[in-house]
Amino acid sequence: MDGETTVRTGEVYVSGALTALEEGARMRLFYELLAEVVESVGLRAYLPHRVSDPVAAAHLEPRAVYDIDRAHVTSARVVVAYAGIPSFGVGIEVELAREHAVPVVLVVERDRTVSRLLLGNPAVVEVVRFGDLDGLRRGLAAALGRIAATPPGAAMPAVSDDVVVQRFLASLEQARHLPDGEIAALLRIGELDGEAASTIRDAVATGRLFGAGLRDLVGRHALRGADLGVFVLRDVLERPLADTARAIGLDPRSTRKRLESARARVGLAADAPGADIAQWLVTELIAPPTRALQLHLFSGGHDAA
Repeated sequence: MDGETTVRTGEVYVSGALTALEEGARMRLFYELLAEVVESVGLRAYLPHRVSDPVAAAHLEPRAVYDIDRAHVTSARVVVAYAGIPSFGVGIEVELAREHAVPVVLVVERDRTVSRLLLGNPAVVEVVRFGDLDGLRRGLAAALGRIAATPPGAAMPAVSDDVVVQRFLASLEQARHLPDGEIAALLRIGELDGEAASTIRDAVATGRLFGAGLRDLVGRHALRGADLGVFVLRDVLERPLADTARAIGLDPRSTRKRLESARARVGLAADAPGADIAQWLVTELIAPPTRALQLHLFSGGHDAA
């Protein structure tokens, strides 16, 4: 390798999308800004676009790019990864960091959605959400300072509860929202229409029922028709039994039997008390990554992060 590509142990690898960018020049300036923040706290930055840029260094073979980037990631002190643009390369680099116990700081705008798989990678020890460049500078500098305070070769910093909370909230957001077309398809599969279906669609839109929860009820628990409608209206939305019966088009006695059937299908007792139902809703009717993060938060441990 020449002087540009020589690997220096202890540098900070700045990871970000480079391939097929619509605003490539602007993004490269952004990565230069990240490097400035890195160097402002006394660390050395490595910027891949200075060496293996897909436009400026188009002559490099794909295997050469992989070898160069891998060498720098695996010898880095920290990886700073911009997660605002989905990128196969960034994902690979974060996973390489995990394999070699290199901590990762994710950087992303506050309004961007980040893959739960990336957020859940054990290498990610800090998540810097920012609304403006000043906030980015402060947040990234503080995160790098905390990591730099850990001696090289020591165990990776435990994931802080702040990071876990951010992952938890991101997971909640993705669990809450599903495309309208998928909601409509789930209701068709669930054999539900009319007022009950409209109520469920409204509940998903307003956040009273997670879209992922509806997916689980229809898919994992195979609730259909009146059983699905009764369970959601009575136990999830806490509608009175008489109101639920009217929306479903059944008499109260038949509605109660449907409710008992639905509870049995999801693993609840037919006469389950409200506290048991509430606990089931929290722990079972949310996307699995969120449940793992709940366990971390509520148990006070770091093993589920």
